[in-house]
Amino acid sequence: MKVIQRLIDICLFRSGPESLPANNQLMQLVLSTYFVISVVVNQIDMSLRISLWIGLTDLIVLMTFLYVLLRMNNFLPRYQQTLMALAGAGSLLGILAMPLLWAFHQFAEQSDTANFILLALMLVMLWSLMVTAHIFRYSIETSAPKAVALTILYVFLAIITNGLVMSGVA
Repeated sequence: MKVIQRLIDICLFRSGPESLPANNQLMQLVLSTYFVISVVVNQIDMSLRISLWIGLTDLIVLMTFLYVLLRMNNFLPRYQQTLMALAGAGSLLGILAMPLLWAFHQFAEQSDTANFILLALMLVMLWSLMVTAHIFRYSIETSAPKAVALTILYVFLAIITNGLVMSGVA
């Protein structure tokens, strides 16, 4: 429960990734949770097969991007805590987005309701991007603009990679 509270604090910009304990078993649990939530969220509008591939690709891109980022900035010892922060925050925000995605698909024909749900989804996505930038900022001790640029680069790479995976799996 303390880890969940720390992840919530990270999502609320009250603390950084350093607040999480460096623990292999906890990291495996957080990464497994991130993968499962990614698969469940993607299954709302994709097949199980594609959702599994997307979940795996998301995890690999996250781990690789973070490793390269921390290595290039000489902060590799922070890898475990930062990875847990990104995956844990992503899991919490994914849980928050899940009912909105489901509702959007249920009410897609009702434009007023769908528009309201879409706005809420966009706010969750913006929040997620801000949390990612917050984690990057504290993990490599950089400025907010550089953290935002790194977040945009990360999202761009993730979208491109997932698109390539989906085109090969579909």
